[in-house]
Amino acid sequence: MRFWPRSLIARILLLELGAIAIAAVALPMLLTAFLRTEAHRYEQRILGEQARAIALRISGGASIPAIRLDPGLTHLYASPYDGRAFVVADADGRTLVESPHADLVPWREAPRLPQRAAFRAGAFVGISQPVRVGTRRVWVIVTQDRTGPGAILDDVVHGFIRRYDPVLISILLLLPLINSALIARLFFAVRDASRQAEAIGPHNLDVRIEEASLPLEVAPLAHATNDLLARLQASFRSQSEFVANVAHELRTPLTVHRVELEAVDDSALRARLRESVDRLGHVVAQLQDLAALEVMADDRFETFDARLLAQETVALHAPQIVAAGDTIGLDAPAIPVLVRGNRVLAGLALANLVTNASRHTPPGTAIELEVSIDGALRVRDDGPGIAASDPEAATERYWRADQRRSDGAGLGLSIVRRIMDVHRGRLQVESRPGAGTCVALHLPLAPGENRITSRS
Repeated sequence: MRFWPRSLIARILLLELGAIAIAAVALPMLLTAFLRTEAHRYEQRILGEQARAIALRISGGASIPAIRLDPGLTHLYASPYDGRAFVVADADGRTLVESPHADLVPWREAPRLPQRAAFRAGAFVGISQPVRVGTRRVWVIVTQDRTGPGAILDDVVHGFIRRYDPVLISILLLLPLINSALIARLFFAVRDASRQAEAIGPHNLDVRIEEASLPLEVAPLAHATNDLLARLQASFRSQSEFVANVAHELRTPLTVHRVELEAVDDSALRARLRESVDRLGHVVAQLQDLAALEVMADDRFETFDARLLAQETVALHAPQIVAAGDTIGLDAPAIPVLVRGNRVLAGLALANLVTNASRHTPPGTAIELEVSIDGALRVRDDGPGIAASDPEAATERYWRADQRRSDGAGLGLSIVRRIMDVHRGRLQVESRPGAGTCVALHLPLAPGENRITSRS
């Protein structure tokens, strides 16, 4: 149904408002019916007591019975006030004894049965009470006008309902407010747990959702999520250990093969074999780096100068780049650029970008490393660019620009992106065919550096 909201709170409030509307209409009607039924019983009881009191005062033996009423009853029936009257009549409907103004009430419509009976004639209600007087039976008929000043039960009912409705509606409207407050507490607890779950990633799988603050109805879901995180953490650890073990086992035979290659007499064959061993060594190193990243934690972060890191990277790789026929330069500000992260991993990412810029471009390419005061490290080249419709695709694991090349496993930029994920930073790739490539590492500034940047 289109009108049915997806929000649980909205559903509860909608149902409550519907229940309030029904209750606001039904409860007064039911209460009015109950009150009128009870008022009718009260009237019948009072009229019945009056009829019995009159019957007890009838003295028989004569053709016309005599009645000696108590002063209270005499005063009650002395006037036509609120239609109160009584009549003592025989089976033929002849009046034997009557109160003043009895002719003003419709007593003749009263039934004359062997047992007491209630009746109603227009606005009048009454009781017909059979009484044995001597050898004959007569009926004491007592009436009252329900609309008279003395019969205030209907007025009481109406007045009560007028006062009862606002109180009832106020109480009913207060219930959604109370329920909304309770639901809001549940919502805030679930929202906090959702934020805790959202902050959990591969770098902090040891964090768990707090279960103590959650209601009992939601706690099982948080407990199941924590169990899932524990299993994921164990799976990540097992996977990383496996990859690290495989890479370690491959390093030893590769080292042996590199030594044995020196004994090959054919120089051309020796060069080809050495190149293959170097490519395998590069892949193994990438696998080891990737395995280490999967278990990296925040407690290994520190504050360091991105400018010094760039200088060290250029100094370390400049001989290799120059030997490949390329050039490399550095553009850095005169002030320190303090960032927060793991210096070794950041250096690995930057070195990966620099070597990729030299490895995947033709000789004579100009490479420039730029450091910005906002914590960004950019590696630019004027090479042919990345052969992909979307440069960001190059950051996907196992992607290679040239599928015919076998000098890597397509892990380079994916490792860089993983390092940036660990640092909660950002990897940005800009490239156009024939216009070169720019890959930027956006590292988070150290606490307080954002203020320094804004002032500068």
